[in-house]
Amino acid sequence: MQKTVLKVNINCMKCQTEVLKTVAKLEGIDEIAVDIAKGTLTVIGVVDPVLVAKKLRKSGKMAEVVSVGPPKKEPDEEKVDDIKDSFPSCCKECELVAIGFLPHYQAQICSIL
Repeated sequence: MQKTVLKVNINCMKCQTEVLKTVAKLEGIDEIAVDIAKGTLTVIGVVDPVLVAKKLRKSGKMAEVVSVGPPKKEPDEEKVDDIKDSFPSCCKECELVAIGFLPHYQAQICSIL
């Protein structure tokens, strides 16, 4: 088992959800944690760090492996994050914008009666 820390571009809650869904599909993962303030994703389990980064890049998120090593036991403390309250629900990178073009006809209409 190993702890992998990746730097991921997380701008909004939708980005966070997309990153978590992408990584959760991989096999061998025991724990996933996202630190919004630092922009890091921590994955603990038996999984290849390159595979995790590759899946994140394939989903459209830039990922960079920061560190790989054995997991450290940390004391269980509940931290209250005030960042989630001020974190936007959607960013410009996640918004789907449809752009349509109206056909432009310059045909001369001629009618003979």
